[in-house]
Amino acid sequence: MIITLNNMLDSKGISQNQMAKDTGISTSTLRNLNHNRTTRISFDVLEKICLYLNCGIEDILSLEKN
Repeated sequence: MIITLNNMLDSKGISQNQMAKDTGISTSTLRNLNHNRTTRISFDVLEKICLYLNCGIEDILSLEKN
């Protein structure tokens, strides 16, 4: 899985810090997601991200095929 959240944030002109402040998701969680340094994401976090960015899960996650 590839996390493309950073691309979505860039396209909307939103910083990680702003998103953390607005959603209550910790900055360390967002930083780890943006740098693909995580092995799991809770449904709560996914829901907050998608609602905040008005996007679908497929807009922030993609499957890397080998």
